[in-house]
Amino acid sequence: MKWIRRLIIVIALIILIPDIIILTVSTFDRDIPKDIQKQVDSGEAKMIDLDKEVTIGQDKIRFKHLVLSDDETTLIYEVHTEEIGWTFPSEALDLKDENGNTYNGRSGSSSSQSWGEFIIHTYKPLKDDVETVIIDFQWFDKSIQTEFSLNQEEL
Repeated sequence: MKWIRRLIIVIALIILIPDIIILTVSTFDRDIPKDIQKQVDSGEAKMIDLDKEVTIGQDKIRFKHLVLSDDETTLIYEVHTEEIGWTFPSEALDLKDENGNTYNGRSGSSSSQSWGEFIIHTYKPLKDDVETVIIDFQWFDKSIQTEFSLNQEEL
């Protein structure tokens, strides 16, 4: 009987090895993507650490970074899902500024993880006089609105 329990434990560990590896070495969960980091390091882009979490229903969105360049604005965030049966609609996140301008989304990519998704969403570049960005999410009965200052000292 002991060997059956040990066999079950070994099989369970073998099945979990890919998840453990993904959690420990995932470039999406641990790092900024290399192409974006290269732009920031070269001075072509400015990265603002957002580090804010908001709740939508049973799910949490953790806004991580906003990257500003002449060509585009990139929002990097994680969605930690608890509600079964729905996928986060990243196209429902609108990026606005304090002057009422809305910046249309251009593209996005995501990486599914066991805890949810890591998402990179790009928008048109911000206007020069913008000091605050507003992220507005409206999706049926779920909504949030949160603001971020572009002045790094105020963060």
